[in-house]
Amino acid sequence: MRLAIVGLGVMGGSLARALVRTHLAGGAGGRGPTEPSTSVWGWAANPADRAAAAEAGVEIGEHLEGTLLDAEVVVLATPLSTLPDLASTVLDVAPAGALVLDVASLQEASLAAAKAASLSARWVSAHPMVGSERSGFDASRADLYEGATVFLSADEGVPQERRDAAVRFWSRLGALPEWVVPEDHDDRMATVSHLPQLVATALADTIAATGAPAEALGPGGRDTTRLAGSSVEMWRDLFEHARPALVSGLRDLAERLEEDASALEGGHLDVPVGRLIRAGAWRRGG
Repeated sequence: MRLAIVGLGVMGGSLARALVRTHLAGGAGGRGPTEPSTSVWGWAANPADRAAAAEAGVEIGEHLEGTLLDAEVVVLATPLSTLPDLASTVLDVAPAGALVLDVASLQEASLAAAKAASLSARWVSAHPMVGSERSGFDASRADLYEGATVFLSADEGVPQERRDAAVRFWSRLGALPEWVVPEDHDDRMATVSHLPQLVATALADTIAATGAPAEALGPGGRDTTRLAGSSVEMWRDLFEHARPALVSGLRDLAERLEEDASALEGGHLDVPVGRLIRAGAWRRGG
């Protein structure tokens, strides 16, 4: 059995490491323990990622098409903007029965790419709630998915056996798969994932404009600006697809920040302190 991973950054690279380390690739189709013929193949546009993955035990083809050839499971771990072209390549090269998965943060866009390529009936979109501000295969790790929630969605025409295969795939990596409605999922992610990225980036940009070096940050500053080091390519795609929800969220935040600024300017500490109390209680689950 061949499992092909396209994209060997944090997400795809961690998946490849986990499969190589635990020999779970054969379980993706529900076969139980890995058979001797099972192999984990990978491809990435970045030669450095391909070389690092090869050193970690991943089979690297000479080209993308060769990696997809004979693959029974294909995982697309690349930015959203690449999915339409990759979907067409999968349709042309991978076996007709191959299960196709992605790890995109926004599922409506990934499922639209599947539909445009006539792959809807064998495509399951997955959004693992994991990641890193770092990028590339060197930032990946074999235990990234252990204990992580993985949101799954698919076209209503996807057969139950393919849905079950996707659940088994993620479960055997130690993840916790959960089916969601794509539209509801994307709306929620714009608020709980994409908005924090923009806020952390704006905060880092504001601090940098003062001339302070990153090394001067205290623990709180390091925590709140960590996301500013994230992949530009990935987030550009996500910002494009989540624009309406992000615009609304940013304007709501701007109103709160303006309230705090005006209150502090007038010496009314009850406004920011009150917000600190409410936000602290929410963050602690109280």
